[in-house]
Amino acid sequence: MKLTKMFFLALLGTGTLACSDSQDDETPTPPISIETPNADRCEILDSTHCLFPWPSNAFTVEDLSTPTSIRVNLNAASLPVNKVGKAIDPSQWNRSDGFSPSQMIVLQVPDIDLENSKAPLIVDIARSLESDSPIQVIEASTGKPHLVFAELDANATDESERALIIRPMEQFKRGERYIVVLNNLRNTSNEIIEPPEVFKALRDNLITDNEEIEARRASMNTLFDTIDSAGISRQGLYLAWDFTVASIDNITERAVHIRDDAFTKLGNDVPNFTITDVINFEQCDFGNCPEGVDPRISREIVGKFSIPSYLNTTTGQPGSSFYYKNDEDQLPDQMNESNEFSAGFICRIPRSVAEDFDSKPKSKARASLYGHGLLGSASEIRTSGSVNGFADEYEFMFCATDWTGFSEEDLPFIAYAMQDASVIHAVFDRQQQGFLNQMFLARLMKHNQGFSSHSAFQSGGEAVFDNSDIFYDGDSQGGILGGALMALIPDVKRGVLGVPGMSYSFMLRRSSNFRKFLPYLDGSVTGPDGGGYTSVLDQTIVLSMTQMLWDRAEASGYAYHIERPLSNTEKHAVLLQVAFGDHQVPMWSAEFMARTINSIVRQPAVAENRHPDSNHYVGFSDVPNAGYTGSIMTVWDSGVFDPRTGKGTYAPPIQNLAPSEDSYGTNPHFAPRFEPAAMQQKSEFLKTEGTFVDTCEVNQPCRTH
Repeated sequence: MKLTKMFFLALLGTGTLACSDSQDDETPTPPISIETPNADRCEILDSTHCLFPWPSNAFTVEDLSTPTSIRVNLNAASLPVNKVGKAIDPSQWNRSDGFSPSQMIVLQVPDIDLENSKAPLIVDIARSLESDSPIQVIEASTGKPHLVFAELDANATDESERALIIRPMEQFKRGERYIVVLNNLRNTSNEIIEPPEVFKALRDNLITDNEEIEARRASMNTLFDTIDSAGISRQGLYLAWDFTVASIDNITERAVHIRDDAFTKLGNDVPNFTITDVINFEQCDFGNCPEGVDPRISREIVGKFSIPSYLNTTTGQPGSSFYYKNDEDQLPDQMNESNEFSAGFICRIPRSVAEDFDSKPKSKARASLYGHGLLGSASEIRTSGSVNGFADEYEFMFCATDWTGFSEEDLPFIAYAMQDASVIHAVFDRQQQGFLNQMFLARLMKHNQGFSSHSAFQSGGEAVFDNSDIFYDGDSQGGILGGALMALIPDVKRGVLGVPGMSYSFMLRRSSNFRKFLPYLDGSVTGPDGGGYTSVLDQTIVLSMTQMLWDRAEASGYAYHIERPLSNTEKHAVLLQVAFGDHQVPMWSAEFMARTINSIVRQPAVAENRHPDSNHYVGFSDVPNAGYTGSIMTVWDSGVFDPRTGKGTYAPPIQNLAPSEDSYGTNPHFAPRFEPAAMQQKSEFLKTEGTFVDTCEVNQPCRTH
């Protein structure tokens, strides 16, 4: 009998024996039977869904060659299947050594009521840091709680499709292991919800006859010990599990590699470029100018330039992905060691700098890249009144190229990729090529043998712009992707991110722009292969999974490094100009971005009681002293919506839904870029010795009019 008892003690590991406390010769409680189908490819802790809880280290394998010592190991048989029966190919995900630092945590808890549970919501994110919060994500190495919030997916009308989503409001640390802890959860009747069967057996030391469960017991007991050290009682746990965040190298190494390789090959030379058109505009007045002509712009220069291509097609067209010499190669290669990408550029010279090009310039323009908006093109600088107005008033020469990978020409392939997530990595590979294209355009602006040496950029034989410093300015998508570029680019140190945000898995469902793309994702618009994901729950999983790859190509993977430089990279600084209640880029995602950058926030950011969360800027540093040169966020508010004037906006929805003008007032997305005080603030920041200058009314929030 003692041998039997010792056997059960061994199974229990550090736990308590699951039998009576009476005499040794009593018969112990027999093992219980629990089925765990597909345990080789599913997370067994919760039987509601093969992938839940997601993400989990159950979906990884040991790999001592990676910085985290693990590698993601997803099985296609466990992943969402689209309308035509095609499961997601996990090959690209399985290159990762962990999950996203912006990871959207997903599971289902039957009949959960977040308010009854007193869970941390988006209107009370600081609640997640309190010791009695029922939903916590704790750092395994320290036991410290991380800033998160929980929400139920408002996009699901069927309860069987509704996910519980937990989101970070400051990025998870790269390479760190985290433990998600759910305890004392309550349902709509305010009753404690019973835990899943497998988890309960592990929590309560109930021995089972299931080898998969028993194989998990030792690691779960170690996890319970960590939770206990963090001051959380094991007894009330509904569910707990761990996941590991990908390393810095794994997220950024592709973009850093192609940058370093391309610039090493370039050396001290200038990228090849050709001028294809130079247009001088005659002076005209507003309202009387020819179509497409802005009276504030005197010359436009159009051309092409060459960049080393790391894509697997000759021209690098949409749908191209990175080229690897062999399957084991983790870093992209230049096909044939010589393949090049041809990109176009447009540069515009304002009248305040030069207009009679036979004479010396009136002044030297500051030179800046411009990052265009959602799925647009470089030609946005032709039609943007805010860009032309800012350029003329503050003497800037803007140059733009398409955001390769996320431009107008990419739209058809992006729509296709939304219907078959197996190919979506090609979008992100091409976006990283797009980062390199932007960097080579900046080098053309910076190099003495570049643009400044060409007659098209001269007036009276003298360059019209100062090439000693190059800046960056981008709005909307240009603010989002600019958050990545500003961590990578060697020739730009200061930039402005207009109406920015971070983590597309966070932004999409909260953006009014996403309404026109959702039909591709949900399959209601039939693509070439009739794909799409009809299940709302599957869409949620796809969005969460996709972030792991999108980190390689948007601010989520790089914003952290703006103030904490990557290898071979200098420190950068950015000014984030956020529109309160933005309908297109959610302000919540801008706050997430600013925390991750380690930005400070200009105070008072908003009027009292204006923000839905009374403790909305928890975790931000103090207001700067005069002369502050680092990164900072300013919030621009158009005021509470006034139905009499039709101006202003309400605070955004607290659900993961997009606001509409019918319900939430005027979209303020475009307001900051036209606001004179915001433009002046931007100008002061974009200087060689630029600083933050508070151009708003003293002790008042920044306002747009």
